Amino acid sequence: MQTLNNKIGNKAPFKNASDALTSILFLVLSSLLLVGCGGGAAPIDLNPPSNSNDTPTTDPVVTDPVVTDPVVTDPVITDPVVTDPVVTDPVVTDPVVTDPVVEPTYKVSGTFCSCGPTSQTNSSINRDTENLDYLDGVLVRISWADMNPQAGIYDWSYLDEQIGYAEQRNTKIALAILNGPYAPTWLAEEGATMFEYTLRGNVVSLPLPWDTVYLSYYQAFIEELGARYSGNEFIDLVHITNSTTNGFEMQYTFNSAQITDFETAGYTEELLINSWTTIIDAYATAFPNKPIDVEVHPVFFSDKIATDVVDHGLALYGKRFGVLAAWWSEHNAKNVYTSMFTILKNVQKESFAGVQLVGAVSTGLNPLTEEQLAAALQLAIDNGFYYMEIWNNDLANTQLSDLITNNDNLIEAQTAVQ
Repeated sequence: MQTLNNKIGNKAPFKNASDALTSILFLVLSSLLLVGCGGGAAPIDLNPPSNSNDTPTTDPVVTDPVVTDPVVTDPVITDPVVTDPVVTDPVVTDPVVTDPVVEPTYKVSGTFCSCGPTSQTNSSINRDTENLDYLDGVLVRISWADMNPQAGIYDWSYLDEQIGYAEQRNTKIALAILNGPYAPTWLAEEGATMFEYTLRGNVVSLPLPWDTVYLSYYQAFIEELGARYSGNEFIDLVHITNSTTNGFEMQYTFNSAQITDFETAGYTEELLINSWTTIIDAYATAFPNKPIDVEVHPVFFSDKIATDVVDHGLALYGKRFGVLAAWWSEHNAKNVYTSMFTILKNVQKESFAGVQLVGAVSTGLNPLTEEQLAAALQLAIDNGFYYMEIWNNDLANTQLSDLITNNDNLIEAQTAVQ
């Protein structure tokens, strides 16, 4: 207590009673604190000198962190904004309508002369028929051998001469290259296989129609033929020919022994069909703007060759591919070649069909009567077959002039309607 009193006694006097009371309370509290802390500690200097170099040390004020509950707010749930989709009527535009591609119709029609073949001594376009008013054209047949005398060598003089005659007479040409026994003999030297048979009492030979050497040379010839004549205005129709018995018609007139030999040489329907379609394609390519046709006959009593070949031609070449019946008579159409007659009628609905009279009145291999000729012409007209090849003997027969003139007038009237 002595020490405390001395310290107090050294202080400046209290300014007033309030200050004295405050000081007394402070001393009492300090004493209590000293007693509570063990009472043996050094006295606390309440007023350290102001010039002390010591930095006062004070316990850091530790305050409990203010813990506040997080503000939890309910999420604001808003209904999605649903808007009706904008529905617009589709823009409908009228389709662009283009005119359909119309396949040209080839008006293969008229009265043509089935005249003799052209050769060194004969002209298909001859003076016997040149002044006939009803004659529209001439079948010009020239052998392949005459036009292709050597491999790769061509002689166009025969056909050039016939075209010259046609131009002078203002008449049309139906062109047929005779094949089969009229094929070049040099084919054998080039490696083609030849088949020997008898034709009208003569021993002749033809290249096997499926032989690759034959087909190669014939295709090359057709290409050259077309390159020279496809644009000629006087050639109105091209008959497609193959290596057959007479080189013009589809049939093979072999006896039973020759048929056996032909089969032994490799014949099958498939090979012959392939030969025909190959040649048809060659002609169609060589004469792209001309109507083409093929003569139809049963082959060894089978209709398959003709049917398949015609189907191929129609499928690929449409209206410019037609058929020809070189056996035409009323009797043959209704009794002998009924299936071929059906083919002609069916093809006529899609493109065209023509006929060549099987014979002439009172002459030739298959003579007809005037009544039979009249019936054959009428049957052709009735079925829409407006292309007709009539033998030159009948065309030059003045007794038949009225019949043929009337028939030609019917052809012109019917084709004018089409």
